Amino acid sequence: MKIIYSREDLLALEDPFEYEVGLPIRIRELPASVIEEESPDSREQLDRLLKDGYTLVIQKPRIPNPPIFAELPVIAENTIMKLYTYEANHCEDALWEALSENEYDRHWAYFLLKKVEGVRFELPYTQPSQHTLSISHLNANQLVYLQFETYQSVSCQWE
Repeated sequence: MKIIYSREDLLALEDPFEYEVGLPIRIRELPASVIEEESPDSREQLDRLLKDGYTLVIQKPRIPNPPIFAELPVIAENTIMKLYTYEANHCEDALWEALSENEYDRHWAYFLLKKVEGVRFELPYTQPSQHTLSISHLNANQLVYLQFETYQSVSCQWE
């Protein structure tokens, strides 16, 4: 099943950011569209998006640090969290296992972005009241969040 929300649909909601309930992050700008759909094979979809040039962005606590993260670029960090990027043609098994094992850990967040350059990331715990990764400056970008266990995906697009 596929549900598509236009910007007008989102604005008509009592809370236009209600779609964020399914996302592990906070978004500062309302997207032009949001698509929720079933994804029968999350691993296959992740590999396809990586091949299509998307970048996997991963937020996790500084420790513990599985060996796969030692090789990944860090794009932001604070005393509690690190934000990594992963660019490849497929997802390595060790990374897939780490993401799958921590899918419901509230300190972990992962999603794919078409363009990382220019996006502003605010890590959790940077400010006392902030407990969720927040992103902004998403002009002409696409974000995809895959829910591995429930085989769902949420895609947001900005113009």
